[in-house]
Amino acid sequence: MKKRIAIFAGYDKDGIVDDYVVYYIKELKKIADIIYVSDCNMLDSELEKISDYCIHIINGRHEEYDFGSYKRGYLYAKENNILKNYDYLILCNDSCYGPFFNFQEIVENMEGKNTDVWGMFKFLKCEGYEEHLQSYFVSMKQKVFLSNWYEYFIRSIKKELSKIDIVKKYEIGMSVLFKEHGCSMSSFLDSSIKENENDWNDLVYTNVIKTIMYGFPFLKVGRMKYYSIDGYYIDYIKNIISYIKHSYDISLICNNLNRTVKIRYACIFKNNICFGNKIFNINAAYNNMRYKIVFTIFNKMKITIFLPKSLVYRKKKDFNFLLDL
Repeated sequence: MKKRIAIFAGYDKDGIVDDYVVYYIKELKKIADIIYVSDCNMLDSELEKISDYCIHIINGRHEEYDFGSYKRGYLYAKENNILKNYDYLILCNDSCYGPFFNFQEIVENMEGKNTDVWGMFKFLKCEGYEEHLQSYFVSMKQKVFLSNWYEYFIRSIKKELSKIDIVKKYEIGMSVLFKEHGCSMSSFLDSSIKENENDWNDLVYTNVIKTIMYGFPFLKVGRMKYYSIDGYYIDYIKNIISYIKHSYDISLICNNLNRTVKIRYACIFKNNICFGNKIFNINAAYNNMRYKIVFTIFNKMKITIFLPKSLVYRKKKDFNFLLDL
């Protein structure tokens, strides 16, 4: 039987280990030993929720994001001479709801491909981005994680100025490093399943339902929160829930959204145009000053519209309506 050790990176702005995280860790425990590493100051009462499922917990703000937590978990296992006892090292984090489907079966099937490294999703090469495994779930063989070059990479992780720097240096950089050292790589899904070649390669964000229909076991928390901000995506959210409600406790999602998402009032007209409390919302994911300026200016622009009550639709106070779908 293969032995796996997982380094699980956690963060919550309120220092809470949410119930969806507890569920994920319980499912992960069925296939791996777990080292949990936070990038915040969790209360002991919160960490008690997962202490029975982890062989070690490292707690405290370090501001190096998930890769900083991966580094700390890796070094603990290395320095305490336990890393060598495992066949696979898994890097994963709390940025996903799930797993929705038989997790052990997925992991064993992927290991059956016998590649040196595998991940849940591979972002294929496109303009500005090298092919890479997304870092919220990556698994690698012992010959990889015990190599000198991989340890050097892990030890080189440090605080970066922006998220895009983290993606390029560590998420993309790790996959580039695997290739440079001749490692074979595979993934549960990749960008080739997109419907149009002009679509963005990150289907885990752009076409959630399609990935779940292919058996993808996760839903990105950040994407669900994005959909939940305004009323425009409400039907899409309902469709997502319809695909997973028979295999996952939807209250785990509802409770997290109720706690972390501030629901806006939305004004919806007969032609389905929707206004929230911002007239523009631009997501600038480029490390380029022009985009940063556009992002700063347009995301600060607000508009107030006074309308007859007959034209205004007020969103529900919480997300518990998803439980009734």
